[in-house]
Amino acid sequence: METTTAAPTITRCTSCGRTLRAAKSIAAGRGPRCQAKVRAAAKAAVVAEFKPATVAKALELIADNGIVPIRARRVIAFRVVSSDGANRYLTAPQACNCAAGLKAKHACYHRVAATILAAA
Repeated sequence: METTTAAPTITRCTSCGRTLRAAKSIAAGRGPRCQAKVRAAAKAAVVAEFKPATVAKALELIADNGIVPIRARRVIAFRVVSSDGANRYLTAPQACNCAAGLKAKHACYHRVAATILAAA
């Protein structure tokens, strides 16, 4: 009787790509250094220009790993998930293609999250 052994799953940091080993880091999707950078960027002057409720929602999006960096030509871009999880949007610190982002009255929380991660 043959037994198959599953290959170990390697989890990588969503920011820098390093291998994550600690359970807390794997759950967060980021290593301690990248997590500290994100927290520091959230506290920076970048956040001061946005509404506190929008910043809180953006930080929740980052904590839930609902924003993922993508490769784009010379632009920092991200793919984000909507609040209900049904839609995906493309966003950058400058713009977002969600409904709130297209209206452009205020910065949507996707754009705020992209700004925080771009500053980190």
